[in-house]
Amino acid sequence: MSKRSFISVYQDADNKHEDDNYEDPFPVYLEGIDKALAPFCPTSSTRVLKALRMANVGISDKLIDLGSGDGRFVTAAVSEFNVLKAVGIESDASLIETSRLLAHQVLPTAKEDRVSFILGDLTALPKIVEDIDWTVIVLFLLPDHTDKFSDLLLRYYHRGARIISMVFNLNEIPELNLLTSDEPDGIYVYGISR
Repeated sequence: MSKRSFISVYQDADNKHEDDNYEDPFPVYLEGIDKALAPFCPTSSTRVLKALRMANVGISDKLIDLGSGDGRFVTAAVSEFNVLKAVGIESDASLIETSRLLAHQVLPTAKEDRVSFILGDLTALPKIVEDIDWTVIVLFLLPDHTDKFSDLLLRYYHRGARIISMVFNLNEIPELNLLTSDEPDGIYVYGISR
């Protein structure tokens, strides 16, 4: 099977998501999961690429997406920015399966081993989060829940990681330095100034 471009695959995924949610366009929430923590709300493929460019993601990076949805940040990081490793943590098993299918449509076989999608509760992150020196962290959290992740974010921030927050800024963590932002697109990139 020939591979398709990241933009093409994820635009099709966006169209399917819109069709599936035509009657109720608000994000689908999961039974038994904290509904207000991180709902699945797909970011357009063009905004994904823009956010990764704004964070200067590149070949030496290791990226983790906390609440990875259908895996678009993870897949883009490898397919378009050639990162060393990209991992998505997601609490919905069907989105993990979708992530794997979409990544397979985009990534050449030689790059597929650089991505992984892990089923996990964001409030009880799997050990892999602690075991790797992440250089880029992606998240979309409602402001009321930022405090639950501040210790984790600050630990990697102080090690030099860039943090990409989608839609909401991270003003609740005053120690973070905002490197760049695009308010209209809801992209906020934090990191230590160099």
